[in-house]
Amino acid sequence: MGFILWALLTFLCHNKIQHGNALNSFAGPYIIVIEERGAYRCDPPNVQLPWGWNVRPSHFNPNRPREKQLLTGNIAGENVSIDDSSWATIVLDSSSNNQWKENALVLPFKAKACTAFKMNMPTLYNLFYKKTETKGVCRLKPGVYTVKNNPIDWVFPNLPILPYGRFRLRATVGKAENLHACFSADLKIIPKT
Repeated sequence: MGFILWALLTFLCHNKIQHGNALNSFAGPYIIVIEERGAYRCDPPNVQLPWGWNVRPSHFNPNRPREKQLLTGNIAGENVSIDDSSWATIVLDSSSNNQWKENALVLPFKAKACTAFKMNMPTLYNLFYKKTETKGVCRLKPGVYTVKNNPIDWVFPNLPILPYGRFRLRATVGKAENLHACFSADLKIIPKT
C-alpha cells in the first residue's frame, strides 16, 4: 500500500519536484530558432523549381535566447517573378513522439503572395529584398539574393502567439496551377523569456 501511495503522490506532484526546467508545451509569445540543418529546397521528385533557397543559420545558444542567429546563403530565382498575382501556402508539421504530424498549421494565401511575405515575414523580406524593391510594386524579380553572417530576428507580426515545439516548415509559391518554389526549414518554437 505504501508503494502505491508514494507512486500516486509522485504522479500528482510531478510539476513540483522536477529537476531542471520543463518546456511548456502550451502556446504563447515565442522565439523561433532555425535548426542547424538550415533552410533547404523541397522540390518535387525529378523537378527543379525556378526558385530555391540555401540558407544556413548560426548555432543557437540556449543560454542566450535573445541573441539573433546569423544567416549565410542565398535565395535564387530564374525566369519567373513572384508578385501579387502569385499564391502561397505555409504549412507547419509538428513533431511528436519522434513522428511528424503533418499539417499542424496551414496558412493559405490565395493571392498577393509577395505582399503576404512582406507583411508577415518583414525581417526576412528586408534582409533579402528591401534593397531591390520598387516603390509601390511588390515583385521579387529573378536573380540571386545573398546574405553573409547577417543577423535576423524571426518576427511574424500577424502571429503574436504560436504553439511551442519542434516543427518542419514548408512554404510553396506559384501562379495558377504552376508551382514556382518550395522552401523548407526545420525549426523550434520556444517560449520568449
